[in-house]
Formats: sequence, C-alpha cells, structure tokens
Amino acid sequence: MEQTYAIAAEAMRDSLAILERAVPKPRFGMSKAGHCGYRYVERLPGQAIFLKSVRMFSAIQSLKLLLDAGLFLDGGASMRILDEIGSDIQFLAAPFLTGAKHEAIYDQFLTEFFQEEFDHSEILKSSQKRHRVSRQKIRACIVRAYGHDDTSTQNDVLRVIDNAFSGYVHGAAVHMMDAYDGARFVVPACGHHSPLRGFWAQFSQYLHRALMNFALAAKALGCEEEFGRLYKLITVLFDDDGFAR
Repeated sequence: MEQTYAIAAEAMRDSLAILERAVPKPRFGMSKAGHCGYRYVERLPGQAIFLKSVRMFSAIQSLKLLLDAGLFLDGGASMRILDEIGSDIQFLAAPFLTGAKHEAIYDQFLTEFFQEEFDHSEILKSSQKRHRVSRQKIRACIVRAYGHDDTSTQNDVLRVIDNAFSGYVHGAAVHMMDAYDGARFVVPACGHHSPLRGFWAQFSQYLHRALMNFALAAKALGCEEEFGRLYKLITVLFDDDGFAR
C-alpha cells in the first residue's frame, strides 16, 4: 500500500501542474472588502474543477497522515471531504464529458463557490450570505449524467456514501464511540484498534477514487494525454473493485 500511495500521490502532483496550465491563471487584486490576494477572475467551470482537484490532493494526503497517526476520527472527516469533493468534480465535469444539459444550478454552484467570504471592509458589518446547491441536487445531476437504468438505486447509493461519514465531521455520538475499546476511550488509536483497521481497509478505495476523479478532471479540461496516462495507471495499480493490486 505504501508503494501504491507513493506512485498515486506523485501522479496527482504531476497532474495538478498539467491541469493548472489548462485554465486561465489567477490574478492579483483587491476585493470589495479590501482583501488583497490572487483570484480566478473569470470564474470558469474549468477553474473550479482545477481548484477542487487541488483540494482533493490535499485531503488524500491528510487522510494518509491521520490514519498513520491513529487519528481515525479525523480520518473519517477527511473521507467525508473526499466524498464531497469527488461528487463536485463529477458534477462540474458532467457537461464536458456526457453532453449533459447546462442547468441553472451550475451557475448557482459557481457563483457560490467563487464568492468572497466578506463583502465589507469591517468584517462584523458583512452581510454576505451563501446560496449553496444542495447535495441532493448535485447527486441528482450526477445520476442523470452518468447513470444507467436504475437511477433511483444509484441515487440512494450516493446518498448513503455522502451520509456515512458526516458524523465524523459534526461529531455525532455514535461515531465518537468508535474511539472506545471496551475499557476506555483511546485517542490516538493503536494499530490493532478495530475501527482503525476498518478505515485502513477502505483507504485503497479512497485513493482509487481520488485518481479516478483526477482523470475525470483532466478529460473535462481537454487534457486527453493526461487522462490516458492516469487511466492506464489506475488499471495497473488497482483492481476493478478499487483495491490495490
């Protein structure tokens, strides 16, 4: 697994450099609130796909480090982040990959995604509100774009995946109980702690899905050669069920 992770991480790092060149560069400027920094002023779907890929690369590295340290409760939160980022990439890439109809919620998603956090130079006077596209609507778009006959079951599967690790993010009691070993709560956990072993068993599939989403991002951004390279690497590193060979 260590070697598989090292190869996959290097591939994603190299891929980011290629994807970055496929979209207009960020520019330095000042927001209405007086914040100076780099921004993608065009706010294009491709730029959003690239930024989501950056976030995914960070999250998969965080997951590996957290599990190595026995901090599987935080690892569960990283898995939830990876689930959401992956669905965002699939959602944003759909019109490029499947010819899916451009719906108004794509514009809503991009507006919210690129929105500044504050709209006033005095933070406490900010009145900024976010109008997010719900996970339910994103799942529905993904199923319409990539799904087959039984769209209802596919939607249910995506919903379960989305919900499975959300408790690690907001701290649900049932999830926190995974830190109990029958005698005491152990944080960080040792290597033989059963829930931690369960998380490690799933790590391969999260790494596989991260690479798959990078491949989708590359194809959506028109980087066909990079898509082919990533797709070939995936078939070499993983079996059809997403487990490392």
